[in-house]
Amino acid sequence: MSGAPPIGAFPQTPVAASKRGPVKAPAAASPSAPSPSYPAAAANARSTTTTRSSPLPVAPQAGASTTAGSAPLIPLHILDAPTQRLYALGFYVALLAWKFYNWAQLVEEDTESFWLFLKWIAIDCAFLFGLPELRIPWLELSQPFVVAAFFVHAVFDWLLMFNIGFPWQAWILGLVKIFYDRELAISEHNVKLSSIIHNSSLIMGRQIINILPEGSAVLNPDLHPFCLGGDRKTAPIPIFFNATIPVEVELIRTDLETNQQESIKLTRVQIRDIERKAKRESQEGVQTVVQFDYPAKKPGAYRLGRVLDEYKLEVQRKNPQTFVVPCPKAWVGPPASPGRCLGDLSDLTLQAEGIPPLKIKYSRTINGKDHSFHFQSLQPEGFVSPLGTLRSTSLIGLDDEDISWARSQRVPVGLNESMHASGDWQYSVDEVQDGFGNLVKYDSPADDPEGRPKPKHLVQNFVVKERPQVRLEGCDLRNPLKVAKGNEKELPVRFGIAGQTPDVTAHSLTWQFSPIDTLTESGDHGDVVSIGSYNAKNARDRPRISAPGLYTLKSVSASSCEGEVQEPSSCLLLNPLEPKLTIRSEEIPDTCAGNSIGLRVDMDLIGTPPFIVRYDVISNGQRRSERVSIPGLRYQMDLVPRIAGHHKYIFTHVGDDIYSGQKLTGSEYVLEQDVKPAAAALIQHSTGKMSSCLGDEVTVDILLLGEPPFTLEWEIIHDGKRKLHKATDIQSNSYQIKTAPLTQGGEYTLGLTSVQDTRGCRNFVQDELKISVRRQSPRAAFGQIEGKRKVLAVEGSTVKLPVRLTGEGPWKVFYANLNDGPPDNPKILERTVRNDNGYLDVKGRGTYTITDVWDSQCHGVVDPKASRFDVDWFPRPEMSVVLSHGVSQADDGYVLEDVCEGDVSGFEVALKGTPPYTVEYEVRHHPLQGSSSLSKKKFDASLGKESIQADTAKAGLYTYKFTALEDNLYSSDRHFKPLVVKQKVNRKPSASFAKPGQTFKYCKSEQDNEDGIPVTLTGVPPFSLEVEIKHQSAAVPEIYRTPTINSHSYEIRIPRHQLRLGTQQIRIRDVKDGSGCHSMAELGGPSVQVQLFEAPTIYPLETRTDYCVGERISYTLSGTPPFEVWYTFDGTERKAKSPTTSFRRVAESPGEFTITSLADRASECRAPVHITKTIHPMPAVRISKGKNVRVDIHEGGEVEILFEFWGTPPFEFTYTRSTNARKGQRSQVLETRHDVSHEHSKIIRANQEGTYEVVAIKDKYCAFSTQGAEAGKKDAGGKAQKVIKYH
Repeated sequence: MSGAPPIGAFPQTPVAASKRGPVKAPAAASPSAPSPSYPAAAANARSTTTTRSSPLPVAPQAGASTTAGSAPLIPLHILDAPTQRLYALGFYVALLAWKFYNWAQLVEEDTESFWLFLKWIAIDCAFLFGLPELRIPWLELSQPFVVAAFFVHAVFDWLLMFNIGFPWQAWILGLVKIFYDRELAISEHNVKLSSIIHNSSLIMGRQIINILPEGSAVLNPDLHPFCLGGDRKTAPIPIFFNATIPVEVELIRTDLETNQQESIKLTRVQIRDIERKAKRESQEGVQTVVQFDYPAKKPGAYRLGRVLDEYKLEVQRKNPQTFVVPCPKAWVGPPASPGRCLGDLSDLTLQAEGIPPLKIKYSRTINGKDHSFHFQSLQPEGFVSPLGTLRSTSLIGLDDEDISWARSQRVPVGLNESMHASGDWQYSVDEVQDGFGNLVKYDSPADDPEGRPKPKHLVQNFVVKERPQVRLEGCDLRNPLKVAKGNEKELPVRFGIAGQTPDVTAHSLTWQFSPIDTLTESGDHGDVVSIGSYNAKNARDRPRISAPGLYTLKSVSASSCEGEVQEPSSCLLLNPLEPKLTIRSEEIPDTCAGNSIGLRVDMDLIGTPPFIVRYDVISNGQRRSERVSIPGLRYQMDLVPRIAGHHKYIFTHVGDDIYSGQKLTGSEYVLEQDVKPAAAALIQHSTGKMSSCLGDEVTVDILLLGEPPFTLEWEIIHDGKRKLHKATDIQSNSYQIKTAPLTQGGEYTLGLTSVQDTRGCRNFVQDELKISVRRQSPRAAFGQIEGKRKVLAVEGSTVKLPVRLTGEGPWKVFYANLNDGPPDNPKILERTVRNDNGYLDVKGRGTYTITDVWDSQCHGVVDPKASRFDVDWFPRPEMSVVLSHGVSQADDGYVLEDVCEGDVSGFEVALKGTPPYTVEYEVRHHPLQGSSSLSKKKFDASLGKESIQADTAKAGLYTYKFTALEDNLYSSDRHFKPLVVKQKVNRKPSASFAKPGQTFKYCKSEQDNEDGIPVTLTGVPPFSLEVEIKHQSAAVPEIYRTPTINSHSYEIRIPRHQLRLGTQQIRIRDVKDGSGCHSMAELGGPSVQVQLFEAPTIYPLETRTDYCVGERISYTLSGTPPFEVWYTFDGTERKAKSPTTSFRRVAESPGEFTITSLADRASECRAPVHITKTIHPMPAVRISKGKNVRVDIHEGGEVEILFEFWGTPPFEFTYTRSTNARKGQRSQVLETRHDVSHEHSKIIRANQEGTYEVVAIKDKYCAFSTQGAEAGKKDAGGKAQKVIKYH
């Protein structure tokens, strides 16, 4: 054992000795022989006697003194001893780093110390006692050493895990933070806290002011607008130079279309021009301001770029932009057709182009009367422009680099108004203005000095024409046109245009034509219809038609305007038969001399009366033409010549109302005779009887035959009295006898007694005329029906009104319905009554009055007491549903209250009319599924009400449609409107668990997103359920009634006060749906189990709710770890896990941090909570838009320093003014100022030279400073805080 190493010491390693160099060998050994490796040395030791001396102890023999159990666990040929020791040391260092990490977490988060202590005691024990078992050379620790090392580690673990302070604790914690400064943030990512705290972007920008000599340059100070276009080729932008003579002037032009910037420098000639002006005005002593107008030739946004005075120093300048834009313009387009008709739409578009918003003014002239109109704020949809909020000017003080809003836009303006007046219309564009205020006026001819008209693109002229009107005149269905077969006739069209002379207006007509043999029985167009058209040159130019049939005008158009067809628009054209004539003749003898005195000719005619018969008379060699008009189809004519001799009659032509001049040929149309006329007298009356009214005078025409003068004798006989009368010296062949007034009624006889002519031959005449004189005037009156002049009849039937008439029939009775037409001028009807106890057939209701009466000859009187008769209808039968409880009226009928399957339901119908009634109806059943069924029913009723039992056997929609109603007077017809009654029969509801037998776990505190007990329902929502809750420890179950359920699936959430910790059984007892139907569940039906657990809780460590970015938000948890924490941040829900009872996160960004729920391992409950913390952003400030801006001013000038703040007002900020940095010199702080702003921006005017920058910013909640020592503060543990502050 003398060779064994001491306890606790590292044993010697042979390999290490070989690495230090070769062992000195005897002199015989070769100096160049290599040192043997460990296995080789061991082999030599076995075969060679050790006689050498060595300063090192002899290594143990591998084969003799070392057993197999003491060799390294990992063979050395796999991993040599130094590498194994390195790995063991690295593993120990890793455990130590892990231990320090847990300690840092303990310090930061105040987690559970005891469990960490036990964990590291176990880890250190396993490492220290397991290391010797590896038998790594030099790490074969003895048992006492391992126990002592374990005790030291246990004490160290106790100091660390229980956070017992010791002097070098802060130094170790700082060292850890240097290498690992990351913590979990709200986003569940590790963030570096220092990068959040030290944010250089919170304070940005610097304003540097240099004092220059006095002088300034201003571009367009009066804010004049400029535009280019038309006659404006250049825009003179004024530049004013105050107390300076520039040697270099640079303008920056930004292109409006591309946003590209162009640098423009004034030429030497222009600079010299400015210099001359400045020197000339300074000599005259007028002013020190020089104006130079720069001629801008391109549109764009112009601003002063750089202005150098004669000392090569920059001149103070203002940099607002002056916009030179294309001049606005407007035109009418695209061109429209100039022709319009009255009532057409103008359909016109005005185009405006320029910088929105645009204004356009146009005028509308109608027949010389001018009206002006404006359109304001014209711009494309979605267009946003600062000109809407700033005043319209070309100088806009905006630094926005995007000037796309200043590009020219084209905006169409639609005009679509009704052209209500005929004549000349003109739309004219007068002026247009863009958003900058550039105005372009278009002079009218009246304003133009030379009287030039406006260009065509600014004017749109329309000629609005009246629409034509057309109708037929003198022809309709009652008065057809008649034309000879094969001839044509003008269609009697009357054409007109309001306000115009229609004679010269060309127009087009179209009509429908149907041949006469294709017309319907009612006289309308039949199946054969053709379309005709005609283009008329003027109003007198009418189409000519010849084909018989019906013609109906359809349309008229003139000057491309469609017109109106007025009534009458239909005309019937007929072709009557051609006229024919048949004659017979006989001689007329003379009673005195016995000779023939003439011929009596009988004529029979065929055709359309009246007829014209032409004949030639040849008397004694003299020929003359005669004609006779015949009103009827038969005629008798006496051809009695006045002179004696041979007379020949030749009938040459016959014509009627349609045909004229039909030639007659043949011997039958030639008559001849030799006569000597004798005296005769004839009463010119066709029947020999006539009637006369009482008191009338009677006039009788007498025809005298012979040679005048004549003497005529006659007598009048009445009541047996005879009175003679005589007339002498009658010089003509005709004479008229006029009686005295016939004042007595009765029969009068006027008889001719004798006549003699110049020959003195007195001839006896027997011709007489019977005159019947009325004894009284005819009368008319209404009779009575059942003692009244009033009658009720069935609607639509013909009512016979009794009429009592006196006189000689037939009578013409004139009557009117006072309800037909205006009361003061009702429509007069005429009816011929042939019986003195006749009837007037009427078919309408109302009050009928007799207005006048005529009998066959005389005018009569109307009895005023019996001149009216009232006609009314029996009421038609009516049916309605009696509105009672459960019956309501809807737009399409009646609706019965919903019932359930098997319930008793019905309704009553009310009947009005003349009983008995017969009602037919049909019942249609629409089931919930499948096709519908229909059944027809019928019942008789004798009373005014009838009950109908509703069918509720099956669920579905029942529709009762009453299709027919009859009573004793009326049968069902088209006047009956079907009556519809609807009722919905609801199926009995049912409810069942979606997952019967399943066990549901809940927390004692209710959660927002917990799953309910799913239930499936059938029926009509809303539903209500009764649920039975049976706890294991309770004898009597509890009843829970659910709130209203509006769907067919529902999740039952039983209130916690009705549940107990542990297990309970849930069963459905009753279900009721929205229709009022309910059903009981079966006993012993399916059930589910519910288990109730306690829920974990969480508490914030601080009561405050406002935090700043970079601070830690800490909570403590109660329950069984590990925990799951759900929270929302800025609307995003996240989930975090905490293995301990503490929960902490770093606020890396602003927003609302709300913990919504918590779950632990034991209960599996997700307890809903609502703990909200507001994380506010760090306040930020920028000077001069966050840029380093250098401004050169003259003495006495001021610079506006713009401070822009981000955060929550009010803002407190500290800024410094230091010397401007120069080469080789450090900037020194000259002064420090503190200010407050209640807005997000503040402007401070400065006139002192220096560099201005912010060093600290504070808002309502947080603060930040670049001076960390001043902004730091100490917490309870004494550690330095970040520069972030919470207020």
